Amino acid sequence: MSSRVPGSVRWDVTNCTRNLQIRTGITAALWSTLLVLFLLTLHTVLARFGTQSKVRIVLAMLIATFLVATVEFGLNIGNIASMTPTLITHPGDMICNNNDPKSLQVPMIIQMFIGDAFTVYRTWLLWDRKFLVVLFPAILLFVLIQWFIVFLSFVHLTVSYAVLIPVSLALNLICLILIGYRLYTHKQIPLPRRFIHMIISTGALYPILLFYLMITLLTKWEYATELAGPISITTVLAISLNLLVLQACSPGTSVREGMIRLPESDVGEPAGTDTTFPSDPIVDLILLG
Repeated sequence: MSSRVPGSVRWDVTNCTRNLQIRTGITAALWSTLLVLFLLTLHTVLARFGTQSKVRIVLAMLIATFLVATVEFGLNIGNIASMTPTLITHPGDMICNNNDPKSLQVPMIIQMFIGDAFTVYRTWLLWDRKFLVVLFPAILLFVLIQWFIVFLSFVHLTVSYAVLIPVSLALNLICLILIGYRLYTHKQIPLPRRFIHMIISTGALYPILLFYLMITLLTKWEYATELAGPISITTVLAISLNLLVLQACSPGTSVREGMIRLPESDVGEPAGTDTTFPSDPIVDLILLG
């Protein structure tokens, strides 16, 4: 039996309403996932390592990426609320043309720079601080910085996803390959294959998102990037970092649990977790365990 009230008007769901529903669902789902993961990761790191010097950069990255993602979340909610009227005479009266304002793009570019800079920094450390190895990723990072400066300099300039997404994708793929190859072939500390696979698979989460967004730019689904690009990029990058740190801090992947065997110390020298291995902050968590 139909529950329709006699004389009532039936309206079809417009594209505007559908887009608002999609944005609301994606925004709430991604940020709520990040919130739970951030609290769990932060508690795990502080409980196991405290605030010692080798952990501070990881804590700073966790907090910085979470704060930027939270700002992006708040701006998204505000933007969605501003396009949701309390009273309309017809769904066609809803105005939601500005799904991707400049205010949402600024935190996204900041998050991309933070994440990409940290990735280049880790690669540089693992390769014995050889700048030549990370020269091309550093150039790509410089392109992101220059674009951000130009973006802020002109009021009416909107972000160009066709520039940012391929550049960031290329940077992350190159660094991921360099990190994986270095960990697989380094002879000083034979890391367990499970740990290396974890670094590669977790590190691939953000590039996979960028690849998907780049595909949408080349197809008729380019509006998906405008609807969910900023919130997806900021939160997924933070989620990827939290997952990486959380797995690195998990029991069973540290020196104490015997998963990593450091080189034998010389006679008369105490064995410990200190090593000359050109580590990055994530691997340091394993060695500190």
